[in-house]
Amino acid sequence: MDSIREVVVEFNRFDPAEVPWHRKRMELILKVPALQAHSTLRYREWLQVVADFVGQRLGVGAGDLIPQALGHAALGVAVAAHEHWLKQPEQSLTEVLDAALRSLANGFG
Repeated sequence: MDSIREVVVEFNRFDPAEVPWHRKRMELILKVPALQAHSTLRYREWLQVVADFVGQRLGVGAGDLIPQALGHAALGVAVAAHEHWLKQPEQSLTEVLDAALRSLANGFG
C-alpha cells in the first residue's frame, strides 16, 4: 500500500502553475456525464495496473479477489480524494491523496 500511495501521490504532483488547469480538468471529468463515462474506461486501465502490481507482490493472479479488491479500493479512495479537493481549493491535492490512501492502508482506523 505504501508503494501504491507513493506512486499515486507523485503522479498527482503538479507545478503550482498547473494546478488550476488540473483542477478544471478533474472538475470536468468528475461532473460532465459524457466525460464520466469515458473516464470509466481510463479508470479500468488504472485499476488493472494496481491489480497487476498487487498480484505480483502477493504471488497471485491480477484477476484474483485481493488484487482486484485493492485496485477498486485504491481507485475509489483516489476519486473521493479528488472530489474532496475540488470542494476544498485551499488544500493540497497531494496531501489529500496521501492522507486518504494512508487511511485505506490502515483500514480507516
